[in-house]
Amino acid sequence: MTDSAPTPAVEIVRGELQPWTDYTGYRAPAGGPTLLALLDDLLPASIDRALIAGPHTTELISLVAARAAALTVLVRSVSDAQELRAAIPSPAVTVITGALDGLVGVAPFDVVIAADGLDRVLGADSPALNWPQRLAELRRLCAGGALAVVAVENEFALTGLYDRRPLDARHGDDEWRPLHDDPERPTSPAQVTAALGDGLTRLYAAFDEAGTIHTLLDVEAAAATRPGRPGASLAVTGLAAAAGHTPLLASVGDGASAAARAGLLGAVAPGWLAVLGDGGATHTAYAPGVLLADLDETGWTLSVSGSAPVVYASRLPDTESVETLLFRLAAAEDVPGFRAFAARLGEWGGAAEGLILLDDLFPDDGGFTRGVRGLVPVENDGRAELLAAAYHRLRDRLVRAHRRHPWPPWTVESDDLVATWLGMSGIEATPGVLKRGREIADRLAEPPADEPDLRTVLADAEADRLRAVELAGKVFGLERTMRFRDQSLRTREQQLRTIRDELRKLRNSPAMRLHEVTRKVAKVRHPRQFARALKRRLRKG
Repeated sequence: MTDSAPTPAVEIVRGELQPWTDYTGYRAPAGGPTLLALLDDLLPASIDRALIAGPHTTELISLVAARAAALTVLVRSVSDAQELRAAIPSPAVTVITGALDGLVGVAPFDVVIAADGLDRVLGADSPALNWPQRLAELRRLCAGGALAVVAVENEFALTGLYDRRPLDARHGDDEWRPLHDDPERPTSPAQVTAALGDGLTRLYAAFDEAGTIHTLLDVEAAAATRPGRPGASLAVTGLAAAAGHTPLLASVGDGASAAARAGLLGAVAPGWLAVLGDGGATHTAYAPGVLLADLDETGWTLSVSGSAPVVYASRLPDTESVETLLFRLAAAEDVPGFRAFAARLGEWGGAAEGLILLDDLFPDDGGFTRGVRGLVPVENDGRAELLAAAYHRLRDRLVRAHRRHPWPPWTVESDDLVATWLGMSGIEATPGVLKRGREIADRLAEPPADEPDLRTVLADAEADRLRAVELAGKVFGLERTMRFRDQSLRTREQQLRTIRDELRKLRNSPAMRLHEVTRKVAKVRHPRQFARALKRRLRKG
C-alpha cells in the first residue's frame, strides 16, 4: 500500500495579510457561470504558465488549471491561501499568499487573469500604488504577447450614482485599502482603452452581482443599442441584478433607458472586463443561462453553452420590443395604432407556444420573435390566458412607471383596461380568462425589493400627504354636518319642551276642564237613566 502524495505547502511573499479573508463579506470572489463561459472560449487549450491574481472562485481556478501545465494563484490572505490549497491539492497549482508587488523573481506568464480587478492585490507592506502602477505590476508578470483578462471598476456606474449611502459607508473594510478616490483610475471605456494601450483586443461592459458576473456585453454593442432593443434588455437586466445588492435613490431602469438613448449604456456599467492579447473566439454578449449572443448587420445570433432548459430562437432582429412600441403608442394617445398592433398580437401564431413577455418580444417580418429570455413552454394555458397575462403585466408596468396613456383612470385600476386590450386582439375577455391571466402575471412579477428606493418612498409619502389632506377635508365636512345636525336636534328638543309646557298649562285651564266635562257628557247615550242614577247618588250622599 502506497501513501498518497502530500499536499504542497502554501508559499509566502511580502505583503501577506493575517488574519484576513477576501472570500467572505459583501463582495464575493470573481466567478460565476457567465465568466466561466467567456474563459472557456478565450483560453487556449494548452497553456505553459498561467497566473491568477486576486480572489477567484475555485471553479474558475480549476478551469484554468485543467489547461495549464503550471498555474500560480496569488491571494493576499494566508487563510484564503490555505483553504485554496486544501481545495485544489494538484502539484501543478502553486498557491502564493502576499501582495502583487511582492511577487518578484518569477518567470513571466503566458496567461494572466485578474477578473476581480486590481483593488484586492496589495498587502499591509505594499506602497500606496495607484491604478496605473498596479497595472504596471501586472504587466511586469506578463510575457510578450501574453493573454490577460483584467477587470476595472467604474466610478461612474448608475448603481454608484444612485447609491443612497454616504461615501464612507459604501465599502466598509472588506477591500482593506480601496482606491475609489484614485484620480488615475480610468472611469470610461475611452479611458480604459487608453490606459490599456494597443494590446486591448476586446472590452466588455461587466454587470456583476457583488463580484459574481451576471452579464457581459461588448462596449461597442452597448453604445450602439437603444432602449427596448435586445442589447439594452441584456444591459438593463444586468444592471437590475447589480442594483439588487445596493440601496438606491431610484430605480436604475429609467437611467439605463436614458443612457441607452444617449449611446452611453456601456459607460454606466458597474465595471468593465478587458481582454488583452490573442485568445479564442469570443461572443458579443454572455448572459445567464449561459446565453451566447453575437451581433452583426442582420441582427443577433443566439446559442447556449451546454444544455439549457430554455429554447432560444437562432436569429433575433435588432429591433425595439413590443412593450416599447406599445408604450410609445399609449404615450402619443394613438389608440388606433395601439388597436392595430394589438390585433397583430392576437393573430400571431406563436402566442400559444409559451409565456409571452412583451418586453422580450420583437417584431420580425410581420410576426414576432421571442428574445433573450427564450421560450418557456406551458401545458394547460391557451392563447387567450397567456395574452391576458401579458396584458396584465403590461398594465402593471405602465402604472408602476407612471407612464402617459389615453385611458380613463377607473379602467386602469380594474381589469377593464386588460379586457379592452384583449378585445382589440380579437379575444373575448371572460372572467375566467382575466382571472387566469392575473394569476400568471403575478407569478411572473418581479419580487419586491427588501427596501424600496428613495424616490418611491418620497412619491409614496407625497401620495400619503395628499390622501391625508383629502381625508382631513372629508372629516371636516362630516364634523360640520354633525354640528348642523346637533344644532337641529337641539332646536327640535327646545320646541318639544315648549310644546310640553303649553300642553301642561292647557290641561290646568278652565277651558280644558270644561272640555273634559263636555267630552264626558257627550258620551252619555241615555240621559234619563243618567239623571235617575245621579239623583240616587245625591240622595245617598
